[in-house]
Amino acid sequence: MAKQKTIKTNFELIRLTDALRASANQHQARIWKKLVRVLDAPASSAVQVNLSRLNRCTDAGDVVVVPGKVLGAGAIEHPICVGALGFSENARLKIIAASGTVTTIGEIVQALPKGSNIKIIK
Repeated sequence: MAKQKTIKTNFELIRLTDALRASANQHQARIWKKLVRVLDAPASSAVQVNLSRLNRCTDAGDVVVVPGKVLGAGAIEHPICVGALGFSENARLKIIAASGTVTTIGEIVQALPKGSNIKIIK
């Protein structure tokens, strides 16, 4: 029996992946193609990242993309710019309290279309 292909119905996610593909092709940025592969994965493998992981994997001033939701467990001790599909309210407040920036993935793609110096945390 053939495997049934599921169709994404989240229109924001569809628009985001289309924009990522366009930016990847236009600017030869492989990072956006990698991000599309993660975002196209089934919803059962959705990414959830705690602040403690972001704190361990980043340095001050880093730009980070999380292809899922950022959760508020742990602490962040340095300012970073985080783009994600979603944030818990606790995570949003802790990042801002550490002088960091909370944004969407689409805004990061517009600001840094070549994808240089961006980390994908999953």
